[in-house]
Amino acid sequence: MTADSKLENRLKIRGVWSNPGEAGKTAPEVSAFAQKLQDAHINLVAMCFKTGGGIHWPSRLFPQAVAEGYTEFDFPAVLVSECAKRGIRVHAWFIDFMESATGAAYHEHPEWAMRNPEGGTTASEALRGRTYHSVWMCPAQRPGYADQWLIPLMAEFAERYDVEAVHHDYIRYPGDLAPDRYCFCDYCLREIPRFAGHVTDAFPDRPFYHDQYDRPYIESHWEQSPRVLPPNWDVLPRAMKSRFLLEGSSFPGGRYDLDYFFYRYRTHAITRFAREAAEAVRAAKPGMLISAALFKNAVQSGRFIGQDWQTFGPWVDIAMPMDYRDHYPGDFDTYMILLAESIEQQKEWARDYRSLWPGFAINQLFRDAEPSPERFHRTVDCIRNTGVEGICLFSSGLLTRYDLWTDVREGFARDVEKD
Repeated sequence: MTADSKLENRLKIRGVWSNPGEAGKTAPEVSAFAQKLQDAHINLVAMCFKTGGGIHWPSRLFPQAVAEGYTEFDFPAVLVSECAKRGIRVHAWFIDFMESATGAAYHEHPEWAMRNPEGGTTASEALRGRTYHSVWMCPAQRPGYADQWLIPLMAEFAERYDVEAVHHDYIRYPGDLAPDRYCFCDYCLREIPRFAGHVTDAFPDRPFYHDQYDRPYIESHWEQSPRVLPPNWDVLPRAMKSRFLLEGSSFPGGRYDLDYFFYRYRTHAITRFAREAAEAVRAAKPGMLISAALFKNAVQSGRFIGQDWQTFGPWVDIAMPMDYRDHYPGDFDTYMILLAESIEQQKEWARDYRSLWPGFAINQLFRDAEPSPERFHRTVDCIRNTGVEGICLFSSGLLTRYDLWTDVREGFARDVEKD
């Protein structure tokens, strides 16, 4: 790409992530919020209608999960109406697998929660010296949270409201609480070996040793699907089973390779959910799109959080990688270089998607410097110059905190002029 061609690039989609508290709880407040977006040349808002603690619309399916103040006030209907008047698209942002420890889903169905090798939920962990108060729900269990709670919520929302897209976030396993500790719930301890072909219902006690070991490497005898689990598997405690599934070997004396199947199981569970959610949303509202907030590197996120978003192509239309500065090493100048490099990689990983709209976090721009518009504009220019169609800012609340709304308007003015 030449310097001259870079000057012709424009951001057709100029989005922002937002929380309900930033938009208000009355029709006039929501109208003023939509006008604020329009004044800043923002033409897409990803509004969080399902947080980790509740849902922000008067749900008929799960009224017990509706957040305070949203039983009578139909927030999505008002927001969609006010945004439509101003040509602003709305994506319905869902926090997928993270729930509040005091929320309705976990209260009613504690068996749906992810479990670590000790049998605890994520709420039993500590993070940065503090108790971790959220409970992550298992994506793999069927029946479970995914098919009995989350997907029905998405389908209800899609059927009821004319938003452009349902938007996934936290479509993954937890990454900040030791990625290899989840999930070892009873369901996953049973299903991981089945998924990998390490057990058979027809002959549960037969070892199925290879009839001849005539090849130079023991792993070369893999094709008969050897029985992998130890004979005393059923009486082992959860912690020992968990350790075996992470550190064991397919063959006695072979390489310690069972973690491969653990990671594959998790990516399969997440991709399966993406498919099932898309099928439900599209059945409820034909033509509705699916978007997703994703981690910057699809290969690494597949390993660490089960989010191999290269596989989401048929089930997610719009990739919105969270290219936040705290996901990169080094100073701000280093971030600018690595950000451009990442987006070029992301174009390949998102080749089966309809669109790629990278996002960045406002607060992380200033973690080692006083807030200033200069870093905001440099980041927008960096993303614009990669030639992508759109961008998304995190978040509307942070734009207010750092007093950047005027700068957003100025930064996006050239894009509007080319509309």
